[in-house]
Amino acid sequence: AEELGLAGVLAVIVLFALFYAWELFEAISNMFGKLDELAGRNEVRELNGFAPIDTPWVLLVGNLLLPLVVFGLALLVARKRNVGILAIVLLAGLGVIAAVSLTLTAFVLRVA
Repeated sequence: AEELGLAGVLAVIVLFALFYAWELFEAISNMFGKLDELAGRNEVRELNGFAPIDTPWVLLVGNLLLPLVVFGLALLVARKRNVGILAIVLLAGLGVIAAVSLTLTAFVLRVA
């Protein structure tokens, strides 16, 4: 079962690529949602005489690039390993994305 060959490796990569694509989609939707929410807050702030809140672009773009970077790094780390190690590394990468994405989202909520 350990020697699944190229087809097994590609199957694992494609399967995990779908999960990483979901994380990317989530980051895109979070970014647009946060930008809309921030525009509404700034409108209310300006009506009440307060300065507008700056858009936390570094955090939003960082959250957007995170799935791409982690997927690439996971493939790089597990590149000459067997299929089981590849799956474990890609799964660990998803855990990293979940933790860092949650932290970045909390920072964005605090900033804005």
